[in-house]
Amino acid sequence: MSNSAARISPPVDELDLSGVLVRTDYTDDGRFARLLAEARRPAGADGVGGANLLVVEDPRLAGITLEQIIELVDLEDFAFVADARSMVDSTLLVVDLFEQSDTYLATFRVIPEAALVIETTLVLANLDFAELLDVADPDGVFRETFGL
Repeated sequence: MSNSAARISPPVDELDLSGVLVRTDYTDDGRFARLLAEARRPAGADGVGGANLLVVEDPRLAGITLEQIIELVDLEDFAFVADARSMVDSTLLVVDLFEQSDTYLATFRVIPEAALVIETTLVLANLDFAELLDVADPDGVFRETFGL
């Protein structure tokens, strides 16, 4: 990423249950499309919408670090990241971007079907990042969909 890259301030309103997904791996467009479709797929018997992700996608972002994501995206809460591992195991990285948090820059992975759970839980502050870390499986992947 060049030093001249502008910061991206996504139009994420606190009342708009939106998450930001930064794509940092461009090796498999088909896999990425499937991950995104799965995360956005309506959930539950009543077809409640899936994750409302704002995708930040540009091949120049390939391989950027978490620190560079912080510089790129002006967010105060969290972000999803589609990285190299995402293209292998179909999980998304979730990173804590809240600087006053005890878990600042901590990460865990989430299956795409559970992205909506992470998105709404963190936006509504039902649980904090540390509590979600505790719910993740021993392998660091959050798989709880709470029946969605």
